[in-house]
Amino acid sequence: MNKVDIDLNAINSNVNYFKSLLEAETKMIGVVKANAYGHGIVDVGRVIWTSGADMLAVTTVAEAVMLRVGKIRAPIIVLGPTQEDDFQRLLDFDITTTVFDFEMAYKLSKIAKQENKWAKIDLKIETGLNRYGIKPHEVTENIRRIMSLGHVKIEGIHSHIADSADAAASKEQIKQIHSVLFSLQQNNIEIPMTHLAATDATVNFPESHFDAVRIGIGLYGYGAFKDYKDVLKPALELKSFISSVKVVAKNETIGYGRTYKADDAIRVAVVPLGYFDGYARVFSNNSEVLVGGKRVKVVGRICMNSFMVDVTGIKCGVDDEVVLIGVQGNDRIWADELAKRSETIPHEILCRIPDHLVREYHFK
Repeated sequence: MNKVDIDLNAINSNVNYFKSLLEAETKMIGVVKANAYGHGIVDVGRVIWTSGADMLAVTTVAEAVMLRVGKIRAPIIVLGPTQEDDFQRLLDFDITTTVFDFEMAYKLSKIAKQENKWAKIDLKIETGLNRYGIKPHEVTENIRRIMSLGHVKIEGIHSHIADSADAAASKEQIKQIHSVLFSLQQNNIEIPMTHLAATDATVNFPESHFDAVRIGIGLYGYGAFKDYKDVLKPALELKSFISSVKVVAKNETIGYGRTYKADDAIRVAVVPLGYFDGYARVFSNNSEVLVGGKRVKVVGRICMNSFMVDVTGIKCGVDDEVVLIGVQGNDRIWADELAKRSETIPHEILCRIPDHLVREYHFK
């Protein structure tokens, strides 16, 4: 069976690592968007919450509702855009949403007033990513206007580091947040919870912590900060099995487009998992998996539902386990290795693992 194994103890360990970097009063927001980076939003969200996260963050209202339906009572913030059709669900499920401009706050306040409820919002500030948000010099006036609406409570303000590898640029963004906070103070406006840092900035720039940090990829065992492999534990393993074994003669080709030609007779195993299942076509003739505790090469193109590997010299047969991400024997292949092979980041490798693959959760 194709499946995804999730080590919940690894998640717990990663939460504790990031908590150890923070002052006691600094909150940790666990980011569980994109199905908890492919790990399973409800099961993993619950463990992140019970392991010590103070809040959970998602991208959509639908994700937030999934957490609520899963009986997770943690404070939840929606970081992405919210449309008017979802305003009612924000109120019904006690969800905080990010607001990018005054107009959205105004529309939300009208719905909240009709329901005789208070909507919770977090104001996004644009400091360098140039995606969403209000410019720093416009924040004070916008907060003043939003506060005058009624039925809207500003729970926080936040921005996002654009490039944590660029110290100068990151510190400039930190400086912009300080300027916003100074302006609010000068205008006698109560400063709400302020958050800026994600995984790498949390490690690299302690001065970026403010009142809270948002930890995403780090919870799942990856990062771009120095020595992350020494302190974080990858939680996800992607596994399949051998469905067929055959001998391919010298000079025969393998797969669509005949992109691989055997220099000698080789033994080939078929793995019934393909790009539909999250193993990208870019890995054609460009990756390895684990069979019998050994690395074996992918040969030929990745198909929609299968791919082939060279198992010459490996003792293996039909139904034997194949590890695409994870540990087998004394070797391991993690998502960051696959990311390098495909010139992307671990985030993409993980969150593209589709929902139809069975996820099994363990406290290893």
